[in-house]
Amino acid sequence: MDDAKSLADSSSSELASVKSNLDSTTSELNGTKATLESTSSELSEANSSIQEKDGTIGELNSKISEFESKLSGLSDSLSSELDVTKGKVSEMEGKLNEANASLSAKDDEIAKIKAEQESKDGEINSLKAELENKSSGSESELTSLNSQVAELKGKINELTSSISEKDSQLEELNNLLLEKDKQLNSQKAQFEEVETELSELKPPEIGADRGFTASEERTTCPMCGAVGSNIKTVEDKKKVLSYVGHIPMYAKKNVCKKCGYEF
Repeated sequence: MDDAKSLADSSSSELASVKSNLDSTTSELNGTKATLESTSSELSEANSSIQEKDGTIGELNSKISEFESKLSGLSDSLSSELDVTKGKVSEMEGKLNEANASLSAKDDEIAKIKAEQESKDGEINSLKAELENKSSGSESELTSLNSQVAELKGKINELTSSISEKDSQLEELNNLLLEKDKQLNSQKAQFEEVETELSELKPPEIGADRGFTASEERTTCPMCGAVGSNIKTVEDKKKVLSYVGHIPMYAKKNVCKKCGYEF
């Protein structure tokens, strides 16, 4: 009887121990499940963040492609405008040469008219002298001379009118030349501005043997066209190529001594 009771007590103790172990295992299982659910939630958030960043990267790549396309279009447009401007400059120079030739011809014509007028003035003075010498002559001769004088005065008036007309035409030509000069200067200024913009868009040429005399002679400032000793090479503190120990090795850049442009 005592053995059965002892066995029952032992079984109860073992059952309690097993139940305690089961409760502990269940608690640990619940904790592991909660941890797993938390990890699953964090993984879902991470996947969502990765997808959002992938979308952002795609948008940035699209914007980069759009920018490159616009830059290419701008370069083509500037080249086309430059060609058109060169054509206009050539056309203006041709018109200016024609105007100069026409002005020279008008000057020759005016000089010829003035020479004719001086000749007529000499004739008039000669006739007046002759008239004074023949003042004692007949009235008919005087009338004839007066008629000739009147005729000569008419011709002089015609020549004066012609000279005034030529002067007016000359003034118009001068105004036209001034206007053409202004247009030509405007076209040249626009041409220089377009060339400057194209120079800024064009990447600088890098020589294979930088630092030697031959390379310096070939290096040209894209802004003012200076070459040779006017171009100096300095370190670009904004571009670190590598490190030797703790010492940085910088990239090189060109600086124009004349205009200070860096390239």
